[in-house]
Amino acid sequence: MKNIVLLLLIFYSSVVFSQRFTFDFVTKYEIKYKDSFFTETIYSNTKVANVFFSIYKRGNTISALLIDINKEKYHVFKVIEKKENGQSYFSYKYKKTIEFTENDVNQFKGMHYKFEEIEKDSIFTKVLLTIVYNLKNPIEKSIYELKIKESDQNNFPNFRVAVLHPYENLKNFDRFKNGLVVESVQIRDGERVYPSKLVHSEQVELKLIVPN
Repeated sequence: MKNIVLLLLIFYSSVVFSQRFTFDFVTKYEIKYKDSFFTETIYSNTKVANVFFSIYKRGNTISALLIDINKEKYHVFKVIEKKENGQSYFSYKYKKTIEFTENDVNQFKGMHYKFEEIEKDSIFTKVLLTIVYNLKNPIEKSIYELKIKESDQNNFPNFRVAVLHPYENLKNFDRFKNGLVVESVQIRDGERVYPSKLVHSEQVELKLIVPN
């Protein structure tokens, strides 16, 4: 009887003293870097900003991070793959939590960005995204051309987390307009490099629990 009560108390404590995260939308981007391709799947909550579940696959390696930008924490998960009838099914087990470093938080001070619409039709908008450090004397500039599909919600943050490294964890870096980025390319020294494309998106329901 004492063992049963103890188990119940442990279960109750694990439920009460934990954080619950719910995600209702997912995007999957394929990104080309030099001669290799990798994919990044981003789960988001359309009602809660700056919290994402990122599944990164490169070759046979799969990594999973719950990124809480508001609280400046990474929650690391183990990816468990189960195969049935030729299909792969995945589940996720919490491993540990890592605090953002000072560099994660402060390295982009002085960063400015702007979005400029350069072409538009009834379905897509082409946008030039320019990122500059120090407006008076720019010391670094990144330019991206984005193809954005009309949408009833703003999914730019999903794209930012998946593709715009190292800017993924900036909570105030957003287009603040409804739309879904379906293609992108970086423009560097006049060349179009590191293309990405959206290969999947849908409404979903995913729940994860992280201990406090």
